[in-house]
Amino acid sequence: MVQEGGFGRRPAVVSWSAFAGMVAGLVGTFVWADTSVLVPEFGGMFTPVCVALLGTVLACMPLVVAVQLRRRPRNTAAVWWAGASAALVPAFLMVLAAAGAGTWLVCCVAVMLVSCAATLAAVRGEGRGSPRAAQAATAVALLVLVAAAGSVSGPYTDYPGVWTTPQDTASLSLTEPQGSEQGGQYTLRIGTCTERGGWAFDYPQTSESVLIWLNRDEASACLADGSSILAYIAGGTRMAPIIQLPGLRLTKQSGARRA
Repeated sequence: MVQEGGFGRRPAVVSWSAFAGMVAGLVGTFVWADTSVLVPEFGGMFTPVCVALLGTVLACMPLVVAVQLRRRPRNTAAVWWAGASAALVPAFLMVLAAAGAGTWLVCCVAVMLVSCAATLAAVRGEGRGSPRAAQAATAVALLVLVAAAGSVSGPYTDYPGVWTTPQDTASLSLTEPQGSEQGGQYTLRIGTCTERGGWAFDYPQTSESVLIWLNRDEASACLADGSSILAYIAGGTRMAPIIQLPGLRLTKQSGARRA
């Protein structure tokens, strides 16, 4: 009886251990993944390709379980683990799109491997043990999917306001746009030079990011860069974005009064 009890407890120990490992990896993922950045740096194609391949493997888990359940129809634990795996795939891809590459990917890979291994272990377990750990893993994976969806934000479009350099040697003030495809007025100050003109959104849009054009009055130009200047978000966070002009990087002042 003791020996049978030991065998009965073994799948549960494995399943709960996998659940604990998955939760630990998810905590590390969301602690290290900075989803507030506006311009993620992916560091080349190698990392996204590896993540996509691992995601593909996890996406195949429900198919593996479906085939196996024809032989073991009572193996509900495998179904729940497969559901967790399927939910984690889009969740991690969303975080990758929002945060870019970083240390968090180590935890991401660990979670993917643990979930995949737990699914296969459940398939081999032939339905022995309680599926509670697998159900808990699926619930956590769905919460992660919702959290990841909330972290994804579109291109930064809140240009109106005041942007300045760290030493306040230059500033750019943008008024509110007059329409969905129209812009407003701008004032650019560099030292003692001040130029004014109109700004407008890049239309038709030539990039995934939302860009704007500063249409200048060349008679009062402070920058030698033609009749129009392309301005775009070059980094920072959603609380403190950075706008790029030729030779200038200005940070938006969150508490500043709009022009």
